[in-house]
Amino acid sequence: MILASSPLRNLTKPSSTSQTPKPNPNSPKQPPIHLLTKTHLSVTISQLILTSPVLASESFDSISSDPSSGRIDLESILVTIDNFFNKYPFFVAGCTFMYLVVYPSVIFYLRKYKPISALNAFRKLKSESDSQLLDIRDDKTLATLASPNLKFLGKSSIQVSFSENDEDGFLKKVKGSFSDPENTVVCILDNFDGNSSKVAELLIKNGFKEAYYIRGGARGKNGWLAIQEELLPPPVHMYTAKNVKSSNNNEASIVGTEN
Repeated sequence: MILASSPLRNLTKPSSTSQTPKPNPNSPKQPPIHLLTKTHLSVTISQLILTSPVLASESFDSISSDPSSGRIDLESILVTIDNFFNKYPFFVAGCTFMYLVVYPSVIFYLRKYKPISALNAFRKLKSESDSQLLDIRDDKTLATLASPNLKFLGKSSIQVSFSENDEDGFLKKVKGSFSDPENTVVCILDNFDGNSSKVAELLIKNGFKEAYYIRGGARGKNGWLAIQEELLPPPVHMYTAKNVKSSNNNEASIVGTEN
């Protein structure tokens, strides 16, 4: 008796090993989030429209193509995107807000160099043992207005003049002034706000723990000079060269009173 061949025998057995598809090296790569631009934003929204199951069904319905050539009409795509923007204005506004407001704010607060008020700089110098003051004004300016005297805090102001034409030399002098840059928090004082932010960024890129640039600098609005009479103790006041001697006498009298 001849048995009819079972239909199950004709079925193809599934492969025991499944191969993971390799990524196509020619496929475009998304740029890192910190390099996104407005152009990338519009491209990302366009990709979202075309890849979303719900939105894509509406989008492709209005895209005409040439059956003979197999090419998609670019004008139809642009019209579809424009229609999407008009149909979902709140979605587009939300994406724009996230990109223009939220994302820059997050990047700003995550970075290690930031602005700081003169008062908060003094508080940081007073409360944090690893914090130091770096005065980047030139020698001529220092001769007319001395750096804050930090002996009251058991510290001293580090003075290294900054020049954009010699950043390497400046960086070498600064690193030589601190024994442990990797664990040092630097508060940077300029005459105004000119170069302090550049120096803060430069120090962070070259291994310093944190860097803060003092808003207003020494002479600017809400700078060290502007607030010292009301908010800072006399020993850390900035004085002209003629008054440096009297400031040292005031400091000695205060220390003597405390003892």
